[in-house]
Amino acid sequence: MKKRILMVTMVFLLLPALAYAKVANTIDELVQMYDDSKCKECHPQVYEEWQQSYHAKAVVNSLKGMRNFYAIGVPKEWERKLTKTEVLKCLDCHAPAVRYASEELAVKIAKMIVEAKDTKDEARREELKKELGKLNVGCLSCHNIKALSISRGLLGDPEPGTIYTSHMIISPAHKTEPVNTLDKSLFCAQCHGRYTAPDGEQIMCNTLSGSYYNNYVSRGGAETCQDCHMKKKNRGHRFPGGHDLEIVKEGIGFEAEIQGVRHTVGKWIPRAIIRVALENKAGHRIPDG
Repeated sequence: MKKRILMVTMVFLLLPALAYAKVANTIDELVQMYDDSKCKECHPQVYEEWQQSYHAKAVVNSLKGMRNFYAIGVPKEWERKLTKTEVLKCLDCHAPAVRYASEELAVKIAKMIVEAKDTKDEARREELKKELGKLNVGCLSCHNIKALSISRGLLGDPEPGTIYTSHMIISPAHKTEPVNTLDKSLFCAQCHGRYTAPDGEQIMCNTLSGSYYNNYVSRGGAETCQDCHMKKKNRGHRFPGGHDLEIVKEGIGFEAEIQGVRHTVGKWIPRAIIRVALENKAGHRIPDG
């Protein structure tokens, strides 16, 4: 009887490990594993907003920077081999599903990024961009893969098939788990700031989180990333930022005083004295990303 109980316990403990053991060997397999197209059936407005966002184009809109990291930074500056560990230093934020790619697929994707930027063949470039466009920051990137990252020591790893939310509405369509991570600025900062890679190396592509905490929160600022980039004006899952003129205008105060004058140097010459005052009204430095 004791042996039977022990065997059942061992099988139960192995199930979570087996659920995470699967890796994708092609981009299509990877997309299928984290297919969020079905989300639009119940959340059409949110899905449409997301499609307008830069998150939906997080790979193809950032080819230059990632190409430089993979083609120059890793092999030349750091003299390292291009491995999945190195690849994830970009793609764990730009396409979090790549966590579950095989070693070979992760490296292949990085080489596709380099080729998509470097090739002179326009047809080949478009072909590569179309394939790479399948990778992005999708619904499950935030609501599963990275949902618990800022508090893994307390919350553990995300469960496959579970949708993590910042509210208490439980959907009958899928397993739903309310958590207090997705509505925190720290959740956004894990990519829009200082990123800690699996090997411990810290990557900082921008200083948003530093300026937000050091120069805004430290002086009494209380609004979160989500307050300005989602909740205000019902911006939702478009997440407008520096590429959106409306939100840029809100973040920059501008005053100009122009005074016309004339002076003479042999003849009357029109001149203008212009005084310009700029004010940063955002919760972080401008520009940044």
